[in-house]
Amino acid sequence: MHWTIWDKSKPSPLELLLEADPSETQITQYLDKSTVFELKDDEKTMGVVCLLPINNHQIEIMNIAVLESIRNKGLGKKLLEKAFDFANSYHFTELIVKTGNSSINQLAFYQKNGFRIQKIVPNYFSEQYPNQAIIENGIPCLDQIILLKEIKS
Repeated sequence: MHWTIWDKSKPSPLELLLEADPSETQITQYLDKSTVFELKDDEKTMGVVCLLPINNHQIEIMNIAVLESIRNKGLGKKLLEKAFDFANSYHFTELIVKTGNSSINQLAFYQKNGFRIQKIVPNYFSEQYPNQAIIENGIPCLDQIILLKEIKS
């Protein structure tokens, strides 16, 4: 497998991005402003991570996804390591990721990889997606959980 940076003149890995973010509208709002790393096997995208600077100190993981058929094989960790290395190389001091209260596996994954819960935004998803009930693991996704990992050079 090898890394590439998404060439914005080519089609985006939208199908994979939609696995982590159900809104194509939301994805298109951040995609062109993000640095997008693709983990590829030959020409097939196996995983993707989108990074968007928030300010001079913080960079956010806007989207991170691995093909469903190859999950739980360490590729998510490789994507996080790539995000961390990129953030460190550009002297960001904090890496942020946001997820839902019902995303139990994601919350465990981020915390196992050094992220700490910083903030809960009540009713974020119910307000952002008023016509779309999001249910994960049998739990209504209502609140946004913001996690942060400090970057020490």
